[in-house]
This record gives sequence, structure tokens and C-alpha cells, in this order.
Amino acid sequence: MGDLESLGSSLAVDRSAPTLREQALEKLRKAVIGGELAPGTRLVERRLCDLLGVSRTVVREILRQLEAEGWIVNPPYKGPTVATVSADDARQIYEIREALEGLAARLCATRAKPADIKRLQDAVDGMAEAVAAGDVEQHILHIEAFYEALTDGAGHRMMQAYLASHRSRLARLRSISLSRPQRAGRSVIEKRRLLEAVKLRDSASAQRLAEDHVRNSREAALGTAEQDAPTPSNAAAGVSPSTPAASSPRRRSGVA
Repeated sequence: MGDLESLGSSLAVDRSAPTLREQALEKLRKAVIGGELAPGTRLVERRLCDLLGVSRTVVREILRQLEAEGWIVNPPYKGPTVATVSADDARQIYEIREALEGLAARLCATRAKPADIKRLQDAVDGMAEAVAAGDVEQHILHIEAFYEALTDGAGHRMMQAYLASHRSRLARLRSISLSRPQRAGRSVIEKRRLLEAVKLRDSASAQRLAEDHVRNSREAALGTAEQDAPTPSNAAAGVSPSTPAASSPRRRSGVA
């Protein structure tokens, strides 16, 4: 038996290896993003300890982290649950996205540097690989990288700040949209077309393609933009219906 000095580097911790907390956080986040944990699901600490194989302290830490990211909510007297997005909120987010991303695409087509275009290309290629692998989480990460490159290329800091502040809601809606049949592949095709318009410095086409892409994503996530009533698809996916307005009595034709 030797002393501590004789052990050399054998006790060195592998700093590249994820900690138990990081592994548990990644697994729970992936379950939420991928829809394995349905929106509205109550997250019971003791059950999570059993499923993840970690202590209650670790579970509480990762729940706080996911709450900060917007993936879960923790209302009083109910406990942590997987977050939902109301249909009204979703529609408003898509309306803002359509305006902002159309502007970002138009500006990027005129201002982007070669490095920005390279980042856009890498992001689109990454999306295609994620679709082929059926990895929704990686697809969303590459989408975020795409929009970071787009807004960087546009040189618009306020737009970057808005998108960053709504990252979790945007990711939630993207996961809903991408879960629709064929939508993931079509989304990649739409972004490739947008990228080509940016490469050609065609600002008008870039704006139109970006706006069309957002509208297509909205329809995939919500079914139709005007639908307020609950449906099996939007309820299961995490878009909660808005409260329908009271219907006013209709007048018959010719009645004053």
C-alpha cells in the first residue's frame, strides 16, 4: 500500500463526465420536450426519485431548473406540473414570430456575413440529421441555432432578446408542431429554401419564405389558427384551449 503521492492521477475526477444531477436533468427535460410526460402531468418528487435513481435534493434542484426554463410550473397547493401553452398565447406568439422572423430574414439577406451563412447551413444540415434519427430534442436545438444565426446575421439585438426571453415557449410549440406527421421533414425543406434566398441576397423572397414557414408551423401546432374549441390533438400536445367567448344570439334575415 502506498501513500497519496503514489496514486498519481488515478483519483482525478473525469470533469467531462456529466454528474448525476446533469444526467437526471437531461433525462427529465428530454421526457418533457419529447412529450413522454404530457402537459399538465403532476411531477411527484418521490416517484421521480425512484424513476431517476437520485436523491430528493437532486430532484428538487432539477425541478427548479426546469421551472426557470419554463418547462414546468409550480402553482401553490398543487405542486410542480408540466407546463402548457394556451391557444390564445400560442396564436399571439406565432403572430409575433411571423413579423419578427420575416424582418430578420429580410435583414439577414442583406447584412449576413459568410460566417453567418455558414452557421445557417450547419444548422439546417443538423436539422436534417436529427429528422433522420427521429431526435426531436436535437432538431429543436438546431432550430434554435438557426434562428440565432439568422438574428445575428440581421444584426438585430432587440429581436435576439425577445426570442431568448421566450425560448421555452417557442421550444414547446416547436415540439408540438414537429410531432405532426411529415411536419419535421417539411420544416427542414422550408428552412433550406429560406437559406438559399439568404445566399442569393434576395431579401423579399427571404422575408416571404420566413413568414410562410411560421404560418405553416402555426397550422401544424394549432390545427387551424381560428379554432378555439379543445381537440384531442392540441390538448394532448400541450396547447390548452382558450375560453370560448359567449355566443351572441343571431338575427334571422329580415328581422329588425
